[in-house]
Amino acid sequence: MTAFYDPDAALARIQRDIADAKERAERAQEVRARIDLVRGVGRSPRGEVVVEVDATGMLRDVTLSDAAMDLRPDELARLIKDAARVAQRDAGTRTVALAQDAFGEESPMVAHLRAEVEQRYV
Repeated sequence: MTAFYDPDAALARIQRDIADAKERAERAQEVRARIDLVRGVGRSPRGEVVVEVDATGMLRDVTLSDAAMDLRPDELARLIKDAARVAQRDAGTRTVALAQDAFGEESPMVAHLRAEVEQRYV
């Protein structure tokens, strides 16, 4: 009798599928909690600006040195934007690494995240 027609085998397969789904859900919750802690940091070349973002790229902190106050406004704005891009790429790379560790390099979700980071933060 094949597993398809054997009720005990079918029940065992369903129980394995349920256990696998629970394990994936638990792993996803753990990864989500770790991703929530991700921070990316970007600094200007001379250190006038330091920007910190979370895994979504949301700005969390900007630190300006005293030397930043001597810059022209347009130059300071450029340094902030450049540092933010570096921080966003850093956070994206860290997020991809966490997902890859949890779900494997070949995971469609990891591939999607990687592509998004590469597209957004070139």
